[in-house]
Amino acid sequence: MSYTVRAAAAADGRGGAYASGDAVPAAGAAAVGGASPAAVPSRSPQRRGTGRPRPGSQPRAFGLANRVETMKICFLSDPRYLHTHRWARFLTERGHEVHIIGDPVADHLRSAEVTIHFLDTASFRRLWVVRTTLALARLLRELRPDILHMHYLTALAAPVFLRFRPFLVSVWGADILGEKGLVVEGPKIRFLKTLVLRRAHAVLATSHFLAAATRRYAGLRAKRVSVYPWGVDLHQFQPVPRAGPSPGRHAPVVIGFVKHLEPQYGLEYLLRAIPGIRARHPAIRVVILGSGSLRAQLEHMAASLSVSDVVSFCGEVPHDQVPRHMAEMDIFVMPSVYEAETFGVAAVEAQAMGIPVVATRISGVPEAVLENRTALLVPPRDPDALSQAVVRLIEDQELRRSMSHEGRRFVERCYDWRPNAGRVEALYARLLSRTPETEGG
Repeated sequence: MSYTVRAAAAADGRGGAYASGDAVPAAGAAAVGGASPAAVPSRSPQRRGTGRPRPGSQPRAFGLANRVETMKICFLSDPRYLHTHRWARFLTERGHEVHIIGDPVADHLRSAEVTIHFLDTASFRRLWVVRTTLALARLLRELRPDILHMHYLTALAAPVFLRFRPFLVSVWGADILGEKGLVVEGPKIRFLKTLVLRRAHAVLATSHFLAAATRRYAGLRAKRVSVYPWGVDLHQFQPVPRAGPSPGRHAPVVIGFVKHLEPQYGLEYLLRAIPGIRARHPAIRVVILGSGSLRAQLEHMAASLSVSDVVSFCGEVPHDQVPRHMAEMDIFVMPSVYEAETFGVAAVEAQAMGIPVVATRISGVPEAVLENRTALLVPPRDPDALSQAVVRLIEDQELRRSMSHEGRRFVERCYDWRPNAGRVEALYARLLSRTPETEGG
């Protein structure tokens, strides 16, 4: 079954203040279940994308320069997620035809740019693995895509059983690391997910930290997992000249936080750091963007610490409005305690806007910054260290200025979203030119 969704209009996905990789798709094309893969069909339906010319046609020449031959690309992904729509939007803008196989979405997201399908398994009264494989086979017969790309690793092993080529997997973080740095799952799910990784023609990770974890998870060789960072949109996140007096002299220093208000993102440690910061510099404001289950508890904590008068809980903010709020910030704080924090896009967004960062040295966060050049790193769960780092930036305006300039240059070099997405587009083209056999393990 299928319907359509406008990628551009839906690009904000779930809405609210966010950072990439910090959420798990709720359920999707990817719903998991346990069953033996025995008796699953091992041949794919007639399809495109085998790396061979179609009968009676000339081989397609896939260019890797400014323009790539039009491709039909199919995502296996939760269609409600921000990054899924970013990829779809980029590829449709490049002239490709994009389909998403995932969960149904709300009517207001329907349009004519990207078609969304969901696996209709109701007509197949068999084990889950068999049902999903037959349902995907039916869709692929209809769509005949060139590329099949799973965004977020699940136990949906149907592409493997169907021998679709080329088939790619992008791991996002929690699919490998879970919520505490080590995913907990049953042996059947682990087997199927490992099978998907080992048989994929390319496995992509957003950071070196996540790539290493993925290799450990599935016992893969180093060259089997490549790093393709998501990055940020430099047109959306760019420095905004500040009007008025320099912060720290006649205007308060604004300290910002952008994340969900959940335990793993460590906002409580920023709140505990505020009294120490305020003792040295009373003229501060703390702006918190985001919502979550801890909001009431954190507001109570701010009151108990007697800092409510300088802390503003702004609530959920649509992602396209985040730059406007960040433009008012002088220092960005990312106090994550999340062992599965694979990268830290919020810190990259801040640097893109020329905002110095204070972040915790945990998991993949150090890859998102240049320590002592664009950010100061502190141990997690250490409000005193956090306070000292913020005070250092408040008192050293020259350091803030140099970090601002270097941060923007760093993101332009490494984490500009469109060139990074173009690398994936070029990878598609290479795989279609000569679909390599998968190297097991």
